[in-house]
Amino acid sequence: MLANVVVIDRDPSRRRRAASLLGLNALVAVSVLAAFGPRTIADDKPAAAPPKAEATAKAKPAPKPAKPAPPSPPRPKRTVTAPTITSADLDTQIAAFLAKNSPKVTPAPITSDVEFVRRVHFDVSGAPPTPEQVRSFVADSRTDKRARLIDELLGSPDHARNWARYWRDVVRFHATNQNVAQIRYDALEDWLSKQLQGNRPWDEIVADLITATGRNDENGAVAFALANEVKPVELAGEVSRVFMGVQIQCAQCHDHKTDSWKQQQFHEFAAFFAGARPRNVQKAMMGQRPVFAVEPLPRTRYSRPDNDDPKKQIPVSPRFFLSSSQSSQKLPDGMTTKQLRDLAASYVTGQDNPWFARSYVNRVWTVLMGEGFYDAVDDLGPERTAKAAEILEPLADQWQKGGYDVRWLFRTLLNTKTYQRRVRATASPAGKTQLASNCPSRLRSDQILEALELALGLPTETPATNDGKKAPVPAVLTSNGGPAKGKKAIEAAGLAGAPAAAKGQAKAVRAGGLRGSFNALFGADPSIAGDEVLGTIPQALFLMNGPVVHNRTQAKPGTVLGRILASAPDEKAALDALYLRVLSRRPTAKEVQICADHLAAVGNRNEAFEDIYWSLVNTTEFISRR
Repeated sequence: MLANVVVIDRDPSRRRRAASLLGLNALVAVSVLAAFGPRTIADDKPAAAPPKAEATAKAKPAPKPAKPAPPSPPRPKRTVTAPTITSADLDTQIAAFLAKNSPKVTPAPITSDVEFVRRVHFDVSGAPPTPEQVRSFVADSRTDKRARLIDELLGSPDHARNWARYWRDVVRFHATNQNVAQIRYDALEDWLSKQLQGNRPWDEIVADLITATGRNDENGAVAFALANEVKPVELAGEVSRVFMGVQIQCAQCHDHKTDSWKQQQFHEFAAFFAGARPRNVQKAMMGQRPVFAVEPLPRTRYSRPDNDDPKKQIPVSPRFFLSSSQSSQKLPDGMTTKQLRDLAASYVTGQDNPWFARSYVNRVWTVLMGEGFYDAVDDLGPERTAKAAEILEPLADQWQKGGYDVRWLFRTLLNTKTYQRRVRATASPAGKTQLASNCPSRLRSDQILEALELALGLPTETPATNDGKKAPVPAVLTSNGGPAKGKKAIEAAGLAGAPAAAKGQAKAVRAGGLRGSFNALFGADPSIAGDEVLGTIPQALFLMNGPVVHNRTQAKPGTVLGRILASAPDEKAALDALYLRVLSRRPTAKEVQICADHLAAVGNRNEAFEDIYWSLVNTTEFISRR
């Protein structure tokens, strides 16, 4: 009883064309397959074919006018009440929680300026600070300099791009559509970046992702539906998982084995997403990508297979499974595709659905603090118990009532002492205790690439993005020092054999250029727990032996190291400059001694510094946020 949705096309001309292309046997096979799986039937039957010539004089009855769609049921309008909770209020609540639940644990102290500036740059803008930015921040004597930096980063385009890439990967790593050219993740990233840069409310962004139709070269939001093949069952599962943290997809073929979700509830939710299909509206041509669109059909009926007889279909009416007084009502028949999707978006993002706000707040908290309120960011819901629910729920409630202001939430969390605490090893009491310290985590692949670009001084190309603007991306040097492009860049970077680590990434390697290839090698699903993201042998080999790191860590004229050694008055100044470039800090006294011993043992200044440079790029610290 696999849940495949079949859209039955009643257009006889299309059936004749299909018959001529595929043959009678293929048509028979399609008709047999159509009997299985949930079925979406489009009520768009065309008028009968024109009569033969000799009968044209006969009067043709006028077609009956289409029955108007019933009005959509009313939904509560969004109201906005300015949040009153502050960063200091959150810290007070967390202190009370720790005093009650872990009275013997001393929270970690506030982190240093050097550690803070690197952490907040990665978390907000997705890239490390430059040595100049580190020096400037540390030298700033103003007491509110951290709050000023937070505001500056939140208003930057880099913040919007960083979190657009985060949500792009949330969608990408669970996509069932293997045709990357059809989805256009670059267009999705550009669209999300534009929304976040304008600080558009999160409920409006998600509503557009759920209801988007049109061409993927004109509306990047359609990538969400295309990534899920525009199938009701796939969309239902992903909308619930991504935006509410509820994994109802396990009830697609049978009642959930451990949770209370029923198979009927899943298909009632899937029925909201019936009535649309993907369509190729422009074929690929030389130098031009194909264009796909999400095309709504008029009115649809949804059905699921009978568990006892898979050939039999059971009609299913849409109903929201997280029932409330507003969403459990029976919907009128005859609602259009647009009405149903708009209503589904309203149920998901509405202020009467607490799980929408809790899911987002928990995700952001998990990224910023290194640990969330649930074991998994996409497995919340009524069946799960939150850790420190007295912290999460009031915060999510105020953010929801405040109109889903994304920037307000980030600003409030980033300014807490909880966020600004030092990291602690899990072996320490503070490291074992939730909310007592910040938890280190591995950088995402895009962030590692940004770190490499700064550390190695990689030159950049400026290809046109989806909106026609220029966006810098790291370039790769060939053995003769010139920039490599296209396939040669991928080969020169040592990424030609990058494994496809997620669904659809094999084509993403080819379609996404160097960044796509790097993400295929270093990428990880943002929805899995940070401590489950482990390094791989190909990743280690890339950093240890890849031509990018090998060529750019040499002390040649024009390289980062070459310039540092030429300008530094002594070895200590050279070490400081190198550490600031790679790790955004100066070396400790112990590290200075180790490096001095190595310099003395090697006897060649350039070779010794090349070894040190290479070692810093290959540290765990380089690919971690702390």
